[in-house]
Amino acid sequence: KKAWLVLSMVINLGVLGIFKYSNFVLQSVSDFVGLFGVDAGLPTLSIILPVGISFYTFQSMSYTIDVYRGDMKAHRGFLEFLAALSFFPQLVAGPILRAQHILPQLDVMPVPTWSNVKQGMLLIVAGLIKKTFADLLAGPAAMAFDSSIPICSMDAWIGALAFSGQIYGDFSGYTDIAIGVALLMGFHIPQNFNLPYFSSSPVDFWRRWHISLSSWLRDYLYISLGGNRNGHRTRNVFLTMLLGGLWHGAAWTFVFWGAWHGVIITVTHWLTNSVVGKWVDLHHNRLIAALKMLLTFYLVLIGWVFFRATSFGGAFTMLEQ
Repeated sequence: KKAWLVLSMVINLGVLGIFKYSNFVLQSVSDFVGLFGVDAGLPTLSIILPVGISFYTFQSMSYTIDVYRGDMKAHRGFLEFLAALSFFPQLVAGPILRAQHILPQLDVMPVPTWSNVKQGMLLIVAGLIKKTFADLLAGPAAMAFDSSIPICSMDAWIGALAFSGQIYGDFSGYTDIAIGVALLMGFHIPQNFNLPYFSSSPVDFWRRWHISLSSWLRDYLYISLGGNRNGHRTRNVFLTMLLGGLWHGAAWTFVFWGAWHGVIITVTHWLTNSVVGKWVDLHHNRLIAALKMLLTFYLVLIGWVFFRATSFGGAFTMLEQ
């Protein structure tokens, strides 16, 4: 059984690695040896990234791991399995579907109800409104991040705040549309965002932001690494967030973004169990709650600078301003 699991993981991660990360690795190796004055001359691959590859590879792995762990039985219908992997409403930007959630629905092919249609249409309209605002915010964000001339502090603040609104509106809006389209066909797919910018801590943020990814990383990576056991929580959190950052894109800025969240989540765990954290919990009120939300949003905003910047130099320039 373990051999089949390993084969499945190698195939899924191999496909993802070749298409998404091969050029990143080749370029990184070339840049590294270039520091020593050596021209590696490594060729890059002229390949096109398949649509949705980050999502259906994770969905495929979740099925294999669930069957291996005994959390679900192997499914005999190959057509239904392929349909689950290529379920078109959410294929491009999520949420990440798990086989144990979508396969039972594909087996029965639910008939959409009038309630499904109403709720689905409302979500589609809400998603389109969010994406419209995201497009409006893309301009101010680009002016700050892609500027060829030095920017001032006001430009940096406007750009960072605009991008935080842009990425939420774009990502959350798309998933609203995906959930709505699925409802029009009678399918229920899980919520992916829950007011993330009102989070009270970085830990709370990842319970609200891209919920399907954070829960996937928790269940299949963090727990597999050992979770909170054996005193290795800090290491496991950091590795999980590091790989979560790399999942978002093949660039060192994404890796740093994941590492940043690993750091602030680790600090949050430490503070929660400290004297200061216990005092804050004991004297919790609306003012403290508001301050915690503002501090969390500020820490997330710093992360978004690295997520959006095309280079570390550009990111540090933004932060300096």
